[in-house]
Amino acid sequence: MKPGNTPRSIVILLVTLGALLTANRPLAQSQTEKGPINWDNVKKALKVYEFCPCEENTRRLLATVPELPGAVQMGDRKTASLALLESAVFTDTIIAGDETLAETAFRLLGYLRGGAIDEEITIALSRFLIKKPWAFLRLLKKYEFLFSSEEEYPITMTEILDIVPDISSEEDRLRSNTVRRRLYSERLEALRKVDDPELNNLRDACIRVLEAIIDKMR
Repeated sequence: MKPGNTPRSIVILLVTLGALLTANRPLAQSQTEKGPINWDNVKKALKVYEFCPCEENTRRLLATVPELPGAVQMGDRKTASLALLESAVFTDTIIAGDETLAETAFRLLGYLRGGAIDEEITIALSRFLIKKPWAFLRLLKKYEFLFSSEEEYPITMTEILDIVPDISSEEDRLRSNTVRRRLYSERLEALRKVDDPELNNLRDACIRVLEAIIDKMR
């Protein structure tokens, strides 16, 4: 063999290994660039996940939503949004502490601001915060660019209408405030458990927002 030449068998082996490594990259890495999003693919991935909520299908659903939202959107956005809104498995699993679905929810907020689906996702993330405050802050730091101010962080909305559906008297208002204070206090307690130099500034910002809301309720 001449110096500098590589046997053909070794070249073939290296090419094959390269192809295998590329094929086995984490699914979510394929969507680290800006858009476009295909809502038909989102809905299909959601339905597959609902049928079999395993880790592989969770990551496939994440991979359908670009990490950086772009202007181009394809497919039926309304139908996909409705499917997400009606998916108890999706929201319940976020609330239970699934970090991959929580990241999917953060990415979706880049596309679905306003309306019922925005509220549903925000409430689910707020409850995810109670379960896994460190993971919540890590994701919030990663996707902080989606929010124009601290007041827009997904920490302030509550499911109060599910608990006190009709506020028609002073007694209802007082009961509503009591429940809301409890919900906000649970979030504060969870946030105060986090002590991470990379997250403490963000933690403190979230605490300030929640404390300001509680002060206004007094």
